[in-house]
Amino acid sequence: MDWLRNSSLLGAAGRSAPNTRALFATDEEWDPQACYDSFVQHWQQALKIIKRNQLLPSQDDVLSVVNHMEQMSALLQYDIKKLDHIQMTPSKSMEYMLQENVLDKLYEWGIKTGKYVNAVRSEQLKLYEMLICQSRHVLLVHNAFMQPLLKILGSCLNEVFPRQMQKLLVNLLYQLCIVLMQNVDLVDLFFPQSVKHEKYEKKPRFIICALLIPFVHGDDNVGMQARDSVLLCMSLSKKNASVREYIADVSNICALLASGLGGLYSELPHVLDDIVAPDWRRLTPDDVNDVKDLTTFVTSLEFSNSVAQMAHASIVAQLQEFVHMGFLIPIFGPALLQARPEEQIAVTVYLELILRTVSEPGLLRPMLRFLLGVEYDGRRLLDMLMDRINAEDEQLALVSLALFETLVDLNCEDVMLELVYHHLQPCRHLMFSQRKVQLPLDAHCESAEKFLMLAPDCGEGGHLEKGLDGRTINWNHYGGQPSLYGNYHAYLCDARNKINACRAACSNWTHQYTGCENTDTTDEGMSLPSLGESSGYESLKIKLDEPIWQVSQHANEHSHVPKLTAVCPVEGGDASASAGPFLTLLMEKLKNVLSNSFYANLHLTGLISRLAAYSHPLLRAYLLDHSLVLQPNVPSLFQVLGSLKQQIDEFMSRQPERLSLTSGAKHFLLERETRLVHARRTALDRNSSPHGSLAPSMSSHDDTTPSTGNFQRNGPKRRSLTQSLSSLSSMFGRRQSSTSTAGGVSLSLSPGGGGVTSMAGGDMQMQLTSQASTEDTRAQWYPKFNDAQRVAMCAVLLDEWTKELAALAQEHAIAQFAEVLLK
Repeated sequence: MDWLRNSSLLGAAGRSAPNTRALFATDEEWDPQACYDSFVQHWQQALKIIKRNQLLPSQDDVLSVVNHMEQMSALLQYDIKKLDHIQMTPSKSMEYMLQENVLDKLYEWGIKTGKYVNAVRSEQLKLYEMLICQSRHVLLVHNAFMQPLLKILGSCLNEVFPRQMQKLLVNLLYQLCIVLMQNVDLVDLFFPQSVKHEKYEKKPRFIICALLIPFVHGDDNVGMQARDSVLLCMSLSKKNASVREYIADVSNICALLASGLGGLYSELPHVLDDIVAPDWRRLTPDDVNDVKDLTTFVTSLEFSNSVAQMAHASIVAQLQEFVHMGFLIPIFGPALLQARPEEQIAVTVYLELILRTVSEPGLLRPMLRFLLGVEYDGRRLLDMLMDRINAEDEQLALVSLALFETLVDLNCEDVMLELVYHHLQPCRHLMFSQRKVQLPLDAHCESAEKFLMLAPDCGEGGHLEKGLDGRTINWNHYGGQPSLYGNYHAYLCDARNKINACRAACSNWTHQYTGCENTDTTDEGMSLPSLGESSGYESLKIKLDEPIWQVSQHANEHSHVPKLTAVCPVEGGDASASAGPFLTLLMEKLKNVLSNSFYANLHLTGLISRLAAYSHPLLRAYLLDHSLVLQPNVPSLFQVLGSLKQQIDEFMSRQPERLSLTSGAKHFLLERETRLVHARRTALDRNSSPHGSLAPSMSSHDDTTPSTGNFQRNGPKRRSLTQSLSSLSSMFGRRQSSTSTAGGVSLSLSPGGGGVTSMAGGDMQMQLTSQASTEDTRAQWYPKFNDAQRVAMCAVLLDEWTKELAALAQEHAIAQFAEVLLK
């Protein structure tokens, strides 16, 4: 309509219009009769033009009618507002509009205006939106209102409109959705018999939903409002059978959403070579904004997830199946199988982002079904992804650790069953004499003491206090400045919060995995729960006889393989003693702490600590109970830590400047903590500003900047700043923000024995690979430690981690003891 209003003829039409505003310059001067008289006058003048016998109206005629419509709309709006405020009788102007069938006459004339049809239709859409907003459902029961409304909506089907008209149409549809949500009994009015689907001649369309579908993938405000409107339609599907049947049986929205995800994913970069931070391992909101086309993909994913949250179960099942068969298997699965590490890194962080974005109810179920059940060339995707934790490419190993931390953070029984309990429940990792013994109660927190004894000797001095075992613990001292380094009380608080949150999230699990179940394999009724029998998020509900899709990487054929149910094997059978591939892999990687990179160690310890927050006795005992007697070939966390302590202490004892080395390592980590806390506060300040776009959502053992709520499910994953900072990886593991890079205030260790120097000062003793290497841009971010410095860093890291593990063991013991007392 801008082109029409800017026309040179607009002035003449405008001058001929009565001054409506003069009728009600102030509230006190409002006269309902004058309002009515003016409305009638405008309509009569417009009607004269409409009744002219001519083939096509002139531009002047169109301008005049449009001007009268605008004045009538303003009069109606004002009249309705005033009458509603003083609770008088219905508007006389509105009654006149209905009696004279004004809306239908305007529609019939408008479709005959030739090239001006969209201009007239735009004004009609504005008028309808205003009337719906002001009168809500009242007008929908009047045939003189509904019939022309359905006519104009029907005329918009399969039309391609300019953006401004799209906005007007979607605005009207949104208002109608709101009204119908409040008045569900009126929904059937929008299934006109005259508007039927081409393929389903006997089934009328739900015209509102049919008009909205073409706009759902828009990346502007129109698309956003269309998606909100569709979600209201999805909510209606739970209340109205006609809406449910239309969406599920007639519309193609589920297929459209799944294909849209596939198409948008195909546009994403296959390699993320512009992110070079050394500890980067997952996509942050800033990354999402920076990576080409990723924002559009995430928006589509969030919308699809919301549809699955709000729609009727039959629609949800259809959408999940389309996503599984139309996006995950044919598009995302092959992407995960790419050979180049750079491509594997990109698809892994995309997968991790998807898992943080979807929810249950939502699209989490098909995602887990895909990861846990789909096979390519005879191997499950989950097992392939697990292997990449030990990848030679450091970045691939980091993003793989992040992926499994996100999986563990789901608190889903189905996931944990496949990763852990499937292998621990048979108790093959225990000596046979312990398999029928109830796991002991650690009432004296002996395991916590053992962990503290396993801390490497970091040569601490100064203000120290005695620990549980008589050794010293640095509670909170760093140059007189507050720091979380060595703050055991903070670890206890964080451990308590994590354990309680995890326990609450797992409260609906089907099994408690106590380790006290009957392991006599002659009783087949005591077999392990299968994927379908566990609960998780009310469980994936995959039936035992439902086949798994086994997909060949090199063929499109799908063959069915039976679902495997875990049954405790007979002692001495062909099953080897093991804690399972996942736990074994983590323990083997932990053994290589001295050769791993600092960031790999940081996030590896974080993942193990997150597993240790689970309160189920089998896993808790395996990780945190020092008295558990394992099979000789099953690695124990206590054994690994003991071996590492011995190696570190022996190496450091031979270093003449061991105190300065450990001091330098502490300073390096503490300065890193300071920078990251500052960067986080800056982000929080930005979020609290009126123009801030990011919402803080902290998660323990996370190296990223605060992520938005869009990427995090509601629940115990969200942490306060205090809780987040009190865990080891949160202290030292956050990703450097763009305002705090290695070229700023980063500190470095001197190779010969200690001290810290500013990299900006020029006397950089411990070099960063700052050469402009075009072969590997990430290399410039990795500190190059010599052997002594690397071992010192490991010593300080493990010293902190043993405190975190001790705190977890202590809080678990307290919780156990409290349960016993309550019984």
